[in-house]
Amino acid sequence: MNGIYGVQPPTASNAVDPVTAAQPTKSPIRLDNVTDTVEISLVAKLAAKVDQLPEVRTELIERVKAQIAAGTYETPERIQIAAERLMEELVPDL
Repeated sequence: MNGIYGVQPPTASNAVDPVTAAQPTKSPIRLDNVTDTVEISLVAKLAAKVDQLPEVRTELIERVKAQIAAGTYETPERIQIAAERLMEELVPDL
C-alpha cells in the first residue's frame, strides 16, 4: 500500500483522449502586435567604433613630436593649411 489509500488505477475522469489531445486549440494565440527589439549598450557601440579606427602610425607621431620640440613643425604654410581645413569643416559651403 502507498499512502493512506494505496495505489489507485486511472479512472475515466482523469484519462486523456488521444484524439482530442492531438488536435490544435480552437483559438490560436495571435502575435500580430508583438515586435522584437534589440538594445546595444554604449560599451558595445564604443567597442565597435574602436575596431574601425585606423592603425596608429607611431613613427609619424614621434617625428612630429621631435619637430614640435625643435620648433620646426609650425610653419606659415602649415598654419595656413590648418586654417583653411578648419574653415572648410566649420562652413562647408564656402
